Amino acid sequence: MEPYSRYLEDKYFIDWVCSPTPESNAFWESYVNENPKEKEIVHTLKNVLLNLKTEDAFISVEEKQEILERILDRTSHTQIRRLNRYSPVKKYYKYAAILIIVITSGVFVNNSIGSREALPFSDINITAHDSIINTQLTFATGEQLLIEEEKSTIEYNHLGNIIVNQNDTISNSIANNEDEVESLNTLMIPYGRRSRITLSDGTIAHLNAGTQFVFPDKFIGDKRTVFLSGEAFFEVAHNNKRPFIVKTIEEQIAIEVLGTKFNVSAYPSDHEVLTVLTEGKVNVVEHNIFRDKRTLLKPGELASWHKGDESLDVKEVNTDHHTLWIQGLLHFESEPIVNVIKKLERFYNIRVAFGELTDEVTDTSISGKLDLNDDIEITLENLMITTGFNFETNNNKNYMIN
Repeated sequence: MEPYSRYLEDKYFIDWVCSPTPESNAFWESYVNENPKEKEIVHTLKNVLLNLKTEDAFISVEEKQEILERILDRTSHTQIRRLNRYSPVKKYYKYAAILIIVITSGVFVNNSIGSREALPFSDINITAHDSIINTQLTFATGEQLLIEEEKSTIEYNHLGNIIVNQNDTISNSIANNEDEVESLNTLMIPYGRRSRITLSDGTIAHLNAGTQFVFPDKFIGDKRTVFLSGEAFFEVAHNNKRPFIVKTIEEQIAIEVLGTKFNVSAYPSDHEVLTVLTEGKVNVVEHNIFRDKRTLLKPGELASWHKGDESLDVKEVNTDHHTLWIQGLLHFESEPIVNVIKKLERFYNIRVAFGELTDEVTDTSISGKLDLNDDIEITLENLMITTGFNFETNNNKNYMIN
């Protein structure tokens, strides 16, 4: 833990964390740019110090020990999560009636949205979207609702109850209580499924396959915050006094709005976080060690945040290319075929391999429109007409392109 200890002995570092000034921000920003290997250390240590609410440049031995223990815990947790990315976890669920309720462990119980701790995403988000069968709504109590339809609707009505697929109503005791605490629920959309959820404020979120969405029964306080890993199209209910904030699985990037329509694609396996605005205004917020940077989007603009170098690009696009999926259509223009195949894999819950992954294949870009309401064989046949390639079926969910 020596890299952290030396910063704890640096009064100027502690003073900057406790009482930053333009001069100290400029100094440490320059320091990190000149010493990129120190960036993660500085970022982690600053977050831990802020969590402890340190207000003095002097830190006691006990406080230093607590800080180092917290860093060790955080580092160990991160390493475990990284290992889990490469260790597929299989979970099997029996097909069941739409309102089967089961008790699960290891879910989010009464988490506070305002926390500075790790974002509330389950490890299953990374490992098992292709192996779970049903859409899963996990409540803050730990109870879990399994929905077996390929397309589902969930609505939190004004009485605090939950209406599933416009038929079944579930009484929600947490939403009806008077406690001023936001209780988080988690909606998991596996590959091959889609869902539309209406939140308690009237906001509608269309959730694509392979998505995890974390939201409260009811919004409390001066902000409406939700968490997204995957892809969603939002129709945000307007509220001048309470901005709607989408935090993504990438802690450095978030979207803030008052009332508008926009699409966010933030899959863990993708190299970019994409935000496309169709109506209204949004701020794409980049969080870093020194300050938050806000980029205002206009309708018809796409913001691409690149994970590798943490840079943001904005350009004008045809928004249909990024939003027609909610109608079961895939519209693309000069799109690499490997990207199109990745979307098909998520949408249909299939696996597609290339017989020979040559430069000819990886460099192939295509334009067109696919109707994802068709069977996968028809969709692949239409795709092959565009590309000139052929496909064959290995088994029920595995296909080969050559």
